[in-house]
Amino acid sequence: MKNNARFLFGVLVVVIGISLLFEQAGIFPVFSKYMWFTISKFWPLILIFLGAKLLISKNDVPGIILLLLGVAFLSSTLFTWNFFSVIWPVAIIAIGISILFRNETKVKSNVTSSSTDKNYLSESVVFWGVDRKVKSKEFKGGEFNVAFGGLQLDLREAKIAKSGAKVHINCAFGGVEIFVPKDCRIKTTGTGVLGGWNPEVKERDVSDPVLEITGGVIFGGVDIKE
Repeated sequence: MKNNARFLFGVLVVVIGISLLFEQAGIFPVFSKYMWFTISKFWPLILIFLGAKLLISKNDVPGIILLLLGVAFLSSTLFTWNFFSVIWPVAIIAIGISILFRNETKVKSNVTSSSTDKNYLSESVVFWGVDRKVKSKEFKGGEFNVAFGGLQLDLREAKIAKSGAKVHINCAFGGVEIFVPKDCRIKTTGTGVLGGWNPEVKERDVSDPVLEITGGVIFGGVDIKE
C-alpha cells in the first residue's frame, strides 16, 4: 500500500515538474495547459484509488470513507457541484456505515471502562470512548472498528497464546491507543491515510509468541505503546 501510494505520488511530481519545465521553456505550452486542467478535474481519483486499496486489504471503515470522499470531490469538480452540499450526504452515509459495525458490542455511555478475560474480542466503537483491559491467559487477538470515537486497549496483563495473536484495527475519524505486553514479540503493519500509524515499541529479543497488529487509519491516529 505504501509503495503504491509513494509510486503514484512520485509519478505525479515528475509530471508536474516536466510540465513546468515545458511551460518555462515555451515547449508544448498547450500540453502544460491541458495537463493542469486534467489534474484539477481528476485529482480525486487518487483518493478513490487509495480507498479501493484499503478495502482490498480489508480495512473496511477507512477504505469506504476515503472512497466516499473521493467520489464527493470528483463529483464537485466534474459537475461543478458545491462541495459542501455533497459532503453532508457523504458524511451521513459514512456515519450509517459505521453504525452498521455496531453488531458485536453495545455500549450505553459515552466512555466505558471494563476488563475481560476473553481470548478473542470483536468490538465496534462508534461515537463514544472505550477503555478495555484484557486479562486473558491465552489471548488470540481480535478485530476493532473505531469511527468518530476512541479506544484504549490495554494488553499489558494479557498472556499471548503460544500460536500467536493477531489484532486488526479499522479506524476512521477517531483514535486508538494500544498497550502491548512485554513477554512477546510485536509485529505491526498499518496504513495511515491523512492520519498516523505510530508504533512506539522497541525491538525485542523474544522470538515467540508473536502479537501481530495490523489495520488502517484515516483522519485519526493509532498509537502502539509498551
